[in-house]
Amino acid sequence: MYSSLMALALAIICLDFVMLVNAGLYIVEPRQGTTCRGGQPCTVTWLDDGTRPLLSAIGVSTIGLYTGKQQLVQRITPVDVSTAQSLTFTPNPAAGPNSDDYYISITSTTLKGNESIPYSGWSAWFSLTGMSGSFDTPLPAVTSSIPIPASLTQTSSAVTSTRTIGTPSTSLKPLTTPLSSKSASPSFSTSRLSTSTLPAASTTSASSAPSSSQSSLSSTNGATGRSAGLPLLSLVVASAFIMLFS
Repeated sequence: MYSSLMALALAIICLDFVMLVNAGLYIVEPRQGTTCRGGQPCTVTWLDDGTRPLLSAIGVSTIGLYTGKQQLVQRITPVDVSTAQSLTFTPNPAAGPNSDDYYISITSTTLKGNESIPYSGWSAWFSLTGMSGSFDTPLPAVTSSIPIPASLTQTSSAVTSTRTIGTPSTSLKPLTTPLSSKSASPSFSTSRLSTSTLPAASTTSASSAPSSSQSSLSSTNGATGRSAGLPLLSLVVASAFIMLFS
C-alpha cells in the first residue's frame, strides 16, 4: 500500500513538472522585426498560456533591456505582470549602439524553480535605432538597480484576471534564451527563451517567437533540452504507474 502511494505521488510530481516546462509568460512584443528608436517610447507586451505558472504566480517582476550573454543595457521600472499586460519604456540613446541584438527580460521576484533560480522570460531579438552608445561601456545611470515601488509589494484583496491565449502557436512556444552567431556561447536553437541558457546575438535572422520558461527547468525548443529530459521523465512516470497497479 505504501509503495503504491509513493508511486502515485511520484507520478503526480513528474506530470506537474511537465506542465511547468510547457507553461509560462510569453513576451509577444517586441517581436522579431520590431524596431524601436532611442529616446522614443517602446512597448513591451506579454500574455499567459493559461497553464501553470500563471501570471498571478509570477507576480512582481524586474525588467531589463539586454544584449548578448545577458548583458544588461538598461533597467526598466518593475511591474506586476499579473495586473498589467504591457508597459512602455524609453530606450536611452547613450545606453548602447544601433543594433538588432537587443531583447527584453522579465524576471519574477518571488517565483523560483529548481536550484532556486528565479523564473524568467525573454522576448525575441529586436532592433534599436537612434542610439549613440556602446556595449563595451555600460551606462551606470541606466543600469543601476531600480527600487520596487511600494504599491507593487502591498497585498491587495482585489481579484486579478489573467489573459490567456490557449495553446501557443509555433510563434509562441517555450524557447531558449536568445542565442546568437556573434556570441561564443553555444546555440541550442534559433528560437529564444530559456532561463538557464544565456543569450547571444544574431546579425541576420533570429527566432520570431517570443517565449519563456522556468529558470531551472531549461525548457528548450526543438530537439535540445526537452528531448534530453522527457524520455527519462516518461520512463519514471511509466515505472510509477506500473508500481501503482501491480
